[in-house]
Amino acid sequence: MAARWSKDATLLRELFNRPVGDSVDAALRMRAGGRATRMALTIALLLTLQSALAGAEDQPMPTGARRIRVFPRGELPVQAQWFPDPAGNQWIAAIDSGVNLIVDGLPQFGTIDVVADRLVIWTAGREEPDLTGQRTQDEQIPLEIYMEGNIVFRQGDRVIYADRMYYDVASEVGTVLKAELLTPVSSYEGLLKLKADVIRQVGRDRFFAHNAFITSSRMGRPGYRIQSGDISFEDIQFPAIDQFTGQQLFDPATGEPMVEHRRLATARNTLLFLGPVPVFYWPALATDATDPTFYIRHARFKNDRVFGKQILTTWNAYELFNIKQPLEGTDWDLSIDYLSYRGLGHGTTFIYDRDWFANVPGRNAGLTDFWGIKDHGTDNLGLGRRDIEPAKDYRFRLFWQHRHELPRDFRLSAEAGWISDGNFLEEYFEREWDELKDQTTGVELKHTRDNVSWSVTSYARINAFFTQTEWLPRGDHFWLGQSLLGDVFTWYEHSSAGYARQRQASTPADPGTIPWHLMPWERSAQGERLATRQEIDYPVQLGPVKIVPYALGELAHWGEDLNGEDLQRAYFQTGVRASVPMWRVNPMIENPLFNVHGLAHKIVFDADLAVTESNRQLQLLPLYDPLDDDSVEAFRHYLPFPPWQLDPRDYALRTGMAGWVAAQSTEIADDLLAMRMGMRHRWQTKRGMPGRRRIIDWITFDTNLTWFPKPIRDNFGKSIGLVDYDFRWHVGDRMTLVSDGLFDFFDEGQQVVNFGGFLSRPPRGSLYVGMRLLEGPVSSHVLSLSYSYWMSPKWVSSFGTSVDLGGEGNIGQRFTITRIGESLLISAGFNVDAARDNVGVNLAIEPRFLPKNRLGSVGGARIPVAGAYGLE
Repeated sequence: MAARWSKDATLLRELFNRPVGDSVDAALRMRAGGRATRMALTIALLLTLQSALAGAEDQPMPTGARRIRVFPRGELPVQAQWFPDPAGNQWIAAIDSGVNLIVDGLPQFGTIDVVADRLVIWTAGREEPDLTGQRTQDEQIPLEIYMEGNIVFRQGDRVIYADRMYYDVASEVGTVLKAELLTPVSSYEGLLKLKADVIRQVGRDRFFAHNAFITSSRMGRPGYRIQSGDISFEDIQFPAIDQFTGQQLFDPATGEPMVEHRRLATARNTLLFLGPVPVFYWPALATDATDPTFYIRHARFKNDRVFGKQILTTWNAYELFNIKQPLEGTDWDLSIDYLSYRGLGHGTTFIYDRDWFANVPGRNAGLTDFWGIKDHGTDNLGLGRRDIEPAKDYRFRLFWQHRHELPRDFRLSAEAGWISDGNFLEEYFEREWDELKDQTTGVELKHTRDNVSWSVTSYARINAFFTQTEWLPRGDHFWLGQSLLGDVFTWYEHSSAGYARQRQASTPADPGTIPWHLMPWERSAQGERLATRQEIDYPVQLGPVKIVPYALGELAHWGEDLNGEDLQRAYFQTGVRASVPMWRVNPMIENPLFNVHGLAHKIVFDADLAVTESNRQLQLLPLYDPLDDDSVEAFRHYLPFPPWQLDPRDYALRTGMAGWVAAQSTEIADDLLAMRMGMRHRWQTKRGMPGRRRIIDWITFDTNLTWFPKPIRDNFGKSIGLVDYDFRWHVGDRMTLVSDGLFDFFDEGQQVVNFGGFLSRPPRGSLYVGMRLLEGPVSSHVLSLSYSYWMSPKWVSSFGTSVDLGGEGNIGQRFTITRIGESLLISAGFNVDAARDNVGVNLAIEPRFLPKNRLGSVGGARIPVAGAYGLE
């Protein structure tokens, strides 16, 4: 038996030293029978594939010492037979039992870990190589391995599963049959898989696969994959470095060096499969494989009464345009949307987060987003505005934001917002219209160091349907909390100078059935504005009471007021602020029902008495610094009456904005006498396992009110106003009761009360039930309920409903149920919008591994990761 192994092993060695064609001929001439003969034929075929696919590149070989060790794979001991090559200092080892081979001391990541049923090892040396690890071997000495049967090959955190595999350790090249390469992806919780009939490693991190596919699925038949005849794949591993210390990172559990990856896959004539069905063909693919979605990000299908049948898709632009090396730290998507009632929508989104921008160093991040449509329908914006002709046929919005942290404590911020017409955002991007920042166009350069900052700002209005202020330009300087005379006084300063031009909103072409009107403070005005505001505080500690007498003043000039005349204003405020803390602790209180273990009650009482005098009324001034968003201003335009008592300037004045040195709105200042009083309660207890308990806020309750000694002048005839409260009771770790409110007591003053409860059971889901009571110019009593629930490892549902019990009736509902597949998230649901008289249904499909929208967390219930809860 040993003689046959020796002879066949010698023949195997000769195959590697011959040209590939000769190797195949020699192998075919070998005697049939025997495992070594089958190995010889296999390796000969592997070498033929190597030559056909590409020539291996020689790699420079650093000097060093490596160690070879073998261990049994199972219970049987390792049985290795060495056969010296009579032609020279060559050694061949054949291991015919399950074996675990470890080669360490290699450059960079240091270790190769192989498990296989059978091995053949080629190496060189005068003495028989040591497989116990007691002697080392120079890494320049050839070392080649052939593996067969249930192979698991690990290097760094890359894993290869294979049926048969050849690997040259010194040159770091090899060939794998029926291979599966797994490599982790940091941007999502899963692994990237490259599976192929043949994978050829042509360098340390370079692979070439034949008849292959790439997927993020671990299933044998993945539900989502990209398939091609030939795929070139780069998986470059490099040490993970701490960005703050610059030191190599190590796994705290194993002590092994941590690894990062950079991956690039290129292919020709690719097919995208969903399950067994090919759904998309593209002639070329170049992708950053750390993003395991291919071509299409997600697809949604909807149908409703406003937009009709909808097919909404988002695509990976880098892959579509075959861009092999996209800018690092960037993501580029394309949108193609079909809306049967409106037209064909199209757009693009470009996101970046980089360390350089236009050859200027410094961390920078930004977003560019465009979407447009040639609209052939009408807008439905709710009650009284359900059939409005668009102002333009081609409608769009272009949005850009950029922030750049520059050297020497500078920061550059820029943004642009261009919209085709005033109703576009409200119709197509309602959530963005209601919740996100206004789309403005401008640039700011700011320098901050310690408690001093200055900035230069310039803004332009390009959307004529909004009232906005242009600054051409504006400069601001802040010096906040500066100690004077050895901490006796504290000084605050804000000075600004600029040329402003307030441009009022244009009247819409079709205001609908509801009257449209501008507010008085929105009239056009322009001119220079110069202002400086200063404050001096004198903090005094009288026992437990902290008292801060203060004086604040401002001098300001406007080149043009609302009457078209220049205006100078002197404004002065003086007062005293005071606060006193109190507390009581009782560690003996125990209540297992409410999970209370000891109780501490902490209270802070505070008060602020302020007297304000101004030689000009704020109603004379344009509101250069807006207090409300464009969406709120637009809502006022369509109210059936002008809400003079809800003037945002009066509300800002009564809440004390005139006493803020750092307030952006210089126009907010007028005569006022007010005393603001408040108290903040915290009931704290301990929760957790005995010996590991933590302090938590069990109950919190904050409340404030303002007393106006001159109610007719300052508060519409009422002495008390601006009463508010905020209550939170964390009954348990999963249940919280909440309530808050705000009250003004003059006629048509706002009175708002919210109350409800949250029940949370992470990761299973959450439930909220609440009521909102609103009285004033607009009244409503809205009952809301919402839940999200992870029903099983494969299903998540969410539901929300709102009903106005005060007369308007139903407001709307939404329901979504999501099927969590191994490779895909499939979500279906419906929504009802009573204000728009709209009912719709939707279906969304997207890869599970890197969800781009809310499907990653459906209504608060987090999607479980692949491999968890028996999903593999």
